[in-house]
Amino acid sequence: MPEHADATEHDKTIRQLLNRRELASARHRAAISRQLGLSETGMLAVAHLAQHGQLSPSTLAELLGVSSGGITALVQRLEAGGHLVRRPHPTDGRSVLVELSPTLLQRAERAFRPLVSDLDEASRELDEDERVVVRRFLDRVASLSEAHAQRAREAVAVRTGAATAPSPGLWG
Repeated sequence: MPEHADATEHDKTIRQLLNRRELASARHRAAISRQLGLSETGMLAVAHLAQHGQLSPSTLAELLGVSSGGITALVQRLEAGGHLVRRPHPTDGRSVLVELSPTLLQRAERAFRPLVSDLDEASRELDEDERVVVRRFLDRVASLSEAHAQRAREAVAVRTGAATAPSPGLWG
C-alpha cells in the first residue's frame, strides 16, 4: 500500500491497526459463515440484514453488487435453508421485504457472542471522554469507508456501462 507523503508514524500505525482489524474481521466472518453453512455472499447478506432489519431484495442486491437474477437466486437459497423469511412490503403491495429468520438470528447471536462480549469489555476499559473520541473516530472511518465503497462501485459501473443508484450506507 503506498504511503502518503504527509503521514506521521501515528497515522501509519492507525492505518495498520485498521487494516489488521479489517483482515481479522474478514477471517472471522468467513469462519462464522462456514459454521452457519453460508456462502460468502450469503454471509454478507446476513450482515446487511442484521444491520438494517428488513430490506427489499433490490436494495439488498445493490448493497451486495449482484444482479436481479443473482439476488433472486440468493434469496431463494437463503429462504430454502431457513435463513431468512419474506414479508409483504407494508406500503407496496407488489413488493416484499426480506429479514433474518428467528432461527438464524439465534445461531448468529451465539456465534458472535464471544466477540461482542470482548468488544464490550474493551469499551468498558475506556473512560467516557475516551469513548467519545473513539466513537467519533470510528463514525468518521465508517463514513469514509462507505463513501469510498460507493465511489468504487460507481467506477465499476462506469467501466461496465451498468447503472448504479445511490444506496444506503453499507453498515447503517
